[in-house]
Amino acid sequence: MASKLFKAIVRGRMGLGVAGAICCCCLVLGMTWPDMVSAAGREQPEQTVKKESIMEGVKTVIEDAKALVLSPLSMDRYDAMKLGGAMAVVGGMFAADRPIYDLVQRNSTSGGRDIADKFSDWGGPGALLGLNAGVIAVGVASESYGASSKLKDAGLVSLEAEGFAIAATAALKMITGRERPEASQGTTQFRPFSGVDTSLASTHAAASFAVATVFAERYEGAGWVTYPLAVLISGSRVYLDKHFSADVVAGALIGYGLGHFLNARHSAEPTDWQVRPLALEGGLGGGLTLGKQF
Repeated sequence: MASKLFKAIVRGRMGLGVAGAICCCCLVLGMTWPDMVSAAGREQPEQTVKKESIMEGVKTVIEDAKALVLSPLSMDRYDAMKLGGAMAVVGGMFAADRPIYDLVQRNSTSGGRDIADKFSDWGGPGALLGLNAGVIAVGVASESYGASSKLKDAGLVSLEAEGFAIAATAALKMITGRERPEASQGTTQFRPFSGVDTSLASTHAAASFAVATVFAERYEGAGWVTYPLAVLISGSRVYLDKHFSADVVAGALIGYGLGHFLNARHSAEPTDWQVRPLALEGGLGGGLTLGKQF
């Protein structure tokens, strides 16, 4: 009986992994196929070769990092209000951490944990790195067949956004040193500068939302896939006792902000998708709202 149950769990996890890989492949092909078909149907003019190198890429990353660090100096009142609202929501979520934690613990199941574990794997830095590398490779290949560099550029910006998200959350983890839920130390246990294997903020949430935002803002309709996946990845971290809800909300806001910032730096089209902080009346908690204009 135990052997059959184990085999069923393994098959289920493998099925989720295959489904995720197929979903990612379909998404990438859907984004690049129209360009390739269009290019195949017309005579290709001689293209100007754009000079690209590792050193140019490093220079771009350094310039983007410098612009990000200096960006608070150029904030207007509207930007300051958005930042203040985001910080207020994260602060409000601390009050909701214990009730949400207790609710998840009461309703978690082994099957649910298996599914959450798979989503958590999809949102890990290594998996997202592989996704971005694959997108860049497909973009380079499609460009060689006459398509535009749009997919390759999206992959490069997404890779940079993921890197910035990992660095930002690592710094925040080091500074705050919040204990993870699995340590059973409560929601208010902080040990600053105790290392980066801490809870605030969620690297999975930050990286997945950064990648999701880059593609949602560059491809019409991609947000219907990328944002729900980012939400599921982020939620899996709470379900698996790896993070409190405030850690995940903070990571999601960091990731969205970084993806939006880098898209603006690298000429992405304005998006009709919006991620905004939400504060519940009476200070009962908060969260994020995800919306699209029609």
